Amino acid sequence: MKKCTLFFLGALAAHLSYGQQTEVSFHLTSGAASFRGSSAAGSSFIIAPMMGEGPYTNNIYGSRPAFSYGVAGQAQRLTEGENLVGVQAGYEVLRSRVQIVSVVNRSNQVIATDGKSILTNSFVSVHPFGGHRFELPGVALDLTAGPEMGLLLHSEEKGEALSPTGARYTSSRGHDHPEVDIRFRANLTAHHQRTSLSVGYSYGLTNYRRSELGSTGEAYTQVFRVGLGFRLLEL
Repeated sequence: MKKCTLFFLGALAAHLSYGQQTEVSFHLTSGAASFRGSSAAGSSFIIAPMMGEGPYTNNIYGSRPAFSYGVAGQAQRLTEGENLVGVQAGYEVLRSRVQIVSVVNRSNQVIATDGKSILTNSFVSVHPFGGHRFELPGVALDLTAGPEMGLLLHSEEKGEALSPTGARYTSSRGHDHPEVDIRFRANLTAHHQRTSLSVGYSYGLTNYRRSELGSTGEAYTQVFRVGLGFRLLEL
């Protein structure tokens, strides 16, 4: 992680020294995250074990999206040929959802329910990128792409479901997780004066089930984002 970050930051510094205009901005993002792959599930169930740990979701890697958000700072260089090189870094909370259709209670009974479990993953992320600016009347469009490295700080599920009789079942549990989530990210950003609006997509390359003993399944993140940016500095 450190070597990759230093490499991209070094490459960025080299490009900036030959550029024409530096833009520094602050970004607020929202959107939706989910999992894709053979182990991603639209529905699952909560297990309440007889002994040991508390209730947990059998498959927490939900293919259903949940609200996600983040903040970031960005520096980019615009060259004479309208090419872009930059880096964005910030904090982000990505959440995915799975529908809970049943609960296996401590007596091993299966109870039909309706509810959901949400997996919340907190990251510090770095996204070096390159791209091109297209000048349109009144608007500048930046098309950029590059790798994204998310240092996963914390992973936790919270679930809640109700039976037809009104019985309430919950789960709350921390999860093992990969140290770094590697993704490919593409963005389209429209600038007007000092504000910008962006849309983006991140395609995860890290299998979250790789470290599970005996698992042959695959679960990769995917993130759809909408962002609002504010240009703080232009040099």
